Amino acid sequence: MEQKAPEIIFTLLIGVGLISTLGVLKFSGTQLRQEFRKIAMFLASLIAVGATLGSLYFSEIRGFLPCDWCWYQRIAMYPLAVILPMATFRRDRRIIPYALVFTIAGAGISIYHYQLQAFPGQGSSCSLNASCTYKWIEVFGFVSIPLLALGSFVLIGILLLATPRPWKG
Repeated sequence: MEQKAPEIIFTLLIGVGLISTLGVLKFSGTQLRQEFRKIAMFLASLIAVGATLGSLYFSEIRGFLPCDWCWYQRIAMYPLAVILPMATFRRDRRIIPYALVFTIAGAGISIYHYQLQAFPGQGSSCSLNASCTYKWIEVFGFVSIPLLALGSFVLIGILLLATPRPWKG
């Protein structure tokens, strides 16, 4: 399976994003952490839009046929790509609890889908045209599309949790 630059770039962006975010939130000084938290919702918006565009790139440009579980992940991600930029623009942080529901659901779906690919012998309810166990990409020997989606959901969730809420001091 020949890898193309976009798959590697998507993988590195998610990996570096997760490591950097956790590093800033856990190990940085108070000033940097506070400044980072101010832009966390904006960064979550960028990731949601990027993940949405990435899924459309895979299906519409590369021609990968999304399976049922891919569609469920999209159902969780696509609303985030709309509501998070709108909330960021309006500086409305009250959307965070609702957005977290989508991230938790999407992460759960992604975990299930990834394990279907890891253990294909268990069977699935997906169609023959779009197998849930087929790996359209496999970067670094283990990163597939469901793992990219999981990384996106987790990163969005961390950023939303790091965003200061209006109802907290």
